[in-house]
Amino acid sequence: MATFIEGSLLQVPDELILVNNEYYAVYNYETTGGSIMPLVVDIDLPESLLDTALNQATPYTETEFADAYGYAFFPMFNLSDLKLLDPKNPKTDIDWLLENVENDLQKKAKTFGKTWYLDDEVQQLFAYGAITGQDISPYLENLTWFQDHSAEERKFIELVYTNPEKAAKLVQDNYTALKIQVAQMGLSGEGVDDLVRALASDIAQGTLTTAQAAQNISYLIDPYRMAMAGGSSALTDGYSSFVERINPTQNGIADAKSLITNYLGLDATEAFTANGVVEQYAALLRADAAQGEGVTTNRDTIINQLQTAHDKLFPGYEGSQHSLWSAPLYRTFQTITGKSALSSTDKKNVDVISQKVGGDMTLFAGEIRKQYENDATYQDKVLGSMANVFKQDVSGVFTGQSLVG
Repeated sequence: MATFIEGSLLQVPDELILVNNEYYAVYNYETTGGSIMPLVVDIDLPESLLDTALNQATPYTETEFADAYGYAFFPMFNLSDLKLLDPKNPKTDIDWLLENVENDLQKKAKTFGKTWYLDDEVQQLFAYGAITGQDISPYLENLTWFQDHSAEERKFIELVYTNPEKAAKLVQDNYTALKIQVAQMGLSGEGVDDLVRALASDIAQGTLTTAQAAQNISYLIDPYRMAMAGGSSALTDGYSSFVERINPTQNGIADAKSLITNYLGLDATEAFTANGVVEQYAALLRADAAQGEGVTTNRDTIINQLQTAHDKLFPGYEGSQHSLWSAPLYRTFQTITGKSALSSTDKKNVDVISQKVGGDMTLFAGEIRKQYENDATYQDKVLGSMANVFKQDVSGVFTGQSLVG
């Protein structure tokens, strides 16, 4: 049965209601999440209603409406707002408008990556802005989503509304950087692009740090590591769907390399990769995982082997691990030589010297100076600085300390 007079361009509402002696049209809108949300239109132009329609109206109190619809009574639009649209366009009814609003939200959700764009309240606010032309950014702080999320996430949603081009560029920059990284890692599978887009968006929004993103990737490419961390529940919420879409190219390998590096150093890891030991260890770790959660029989054997090898290679640090004692030695090396960073060759030399002198730091420092006395950086930064000091008044700088220790 018709509700509005001919030419009003509005279809028959799902229900015409009467609240506080005012007439409202209710359209049941199915959100992208599948729930039904009532869109309430205030009939502020009662002359648009057919006389026969008034008898169709169902009376509600605001409480009765909330009980019946599951939403608080909230008129989103005025009929006069809708009639400001082009009356010659036969598609300017509420369905057409909301279809376009929803399409816009879907595009934004794909661009910016996450489901807050498809939240019921966000959709409602978007629809209001699209139909009335009002700026909706002042209403953001009233959204449940906005109130329930972190400052970083709120900052991003504000950026999306105030400067969507900048927000999109931020996501795109993250996407490009991540795309290069996963290509270098050899990541494969039909879900790679979707994974990179999701990570890029979450990093931009502050939902994930770059370290957390890297951890998610490491779990997806290495089922052994993920199993040891507790299974797919170790992944950030929303990422378990990628388990079947990303190829496990590093099953056990990453953890095998990590163990070798911790106990023997990076140089040993490179050698073990070349001679096949890393693959052997990875296979043993996978066998542990296949036995069920908490099984570490092969892992314990590997650790014992690596500890034995460590103690033979570095007897001055018996019972320790390379990762524990090497860091302070590397820092001492940098201080002595004036280098801002160590090359692989430098680290290897430090390891060899540490084998020779054990834990004697005086011998270690002397050996470094002797080996690097012709190094350009050492001459420029260290010896050059010492020369400048001695150009000053000797009585002002001499402290009685050894110049070589």
